[in-house]
Amino acid sequence: MAKNKQLTYGEIAGFCDQMATILNAGISSYEGVSALLDTEEDESTKEILKTIYEELDTGHSFTSAVEKTGVFPPYVSKMISIGEHTGNLETVLTSLRDYCNREEEIHDGIRRAVVYPAVMIVMMIVVMGVLVMKVLPIFNDIYSELGAGLTGFSYTMLKVSSWLSSNFIPVLVIIVAIGLVVILYIISPKGRKHIAKSKLALTIAASRFASCMALALNAGLDTDQGMELANELVENEAASVKVKNAQALVADGKRFEDAIIASGIFSGIYNSMVSIGAKTGALDEVMDKIAVAYDKKAAEILNSKISKLEPILVIVLSIIVGILLLSFLLPLIGIMSSIG
Repeated sequence: MAKNKQLTYGEIAGFCDQMATILNAGISSYEGVSALLDTEEDESTKEILKTIYEELDTGHSFTSAVEKTGVFPPYVSKMISIGEHTGNLETVLTSLRDYCNREEEIHDGIRRAVVYPAVMIVMMIVVMGVLVMKVLPIFNDIYSELGAGLTGFSYTMLKVSSWLSSNFIPVLVIIVAIGLVVILYIISPKGRKHIAKSKLALTIAASRFASCMALALNAGLDTDQGMELANELVENEAASVKVKNAQALVADGKRFEDAIIASGIFSGIYNSMVSIGAKTGALDEVMDKIAVAYDKKAAEILNSKISKLEPILVIVLSIIVGILLLSFLLPLIGIMSSIG
């Protein structure tokens, strides 16, 4: 953990898990934080625990102590406050742990899906750069020593090699600029709106909505309050429209399960699960199961995209390298044959 820097989902999950375990053992939050402070070795984490301990020691609530650190997102302190007021703090902390663990898995999956292709593309550019700028000129020297000249594609590639060697910095700047333009588009409102409508984004949003509803219901909130919380945390414009539509339908008198089905937040069997959960009074458990199911679905989509992209990149790289080498090796083989 790092003081004055927002904690990651994994760090929040770890903290909530520790505190839930302490409270379930019948130990007060004050005594629990004191025990954690005595055993903690990481200096930045000790600073956070120290802030919480000092707040609790002066009679402030656990919610106030968590807010004082400045490293927890607002929804964490909001849920802890609900837990304290309802006497359900350990349950809320356990639900927060589960929610943050899911979010950490989602973010890890997205990072892997983005980093892997990016690394492959950079490797392709580096390999092609080395071939064109370093390897091809060696072949030119060999041809010169043999008294043969390059023609056709080989000659063109040699010219490209010479030009790239002379303009390496400008070319590198252009490549970086293109990369920045792509990144800026992705984070722009237009780019986010486009991405928000993708199958993967909507699947992740459905998982987050279900997870938020499970978190809210476990904390003792009603479905209206749960949808309000979910609307804050889903972070997907397309899904947010659906959630607001469901809220409007509930406000007009529709039952929660009917509003969810009509708004299209979930699909297929998950709508049936919501109806069954609402009728049996097990809506929190059903939402938790739906969140897990959508998590698996999102992971499958990510893995599918990576598995399709990997061979494509490898094939493209192999073809380019093969064409470059063959364009210089075949004439050399012809020359050596004629000499022999």
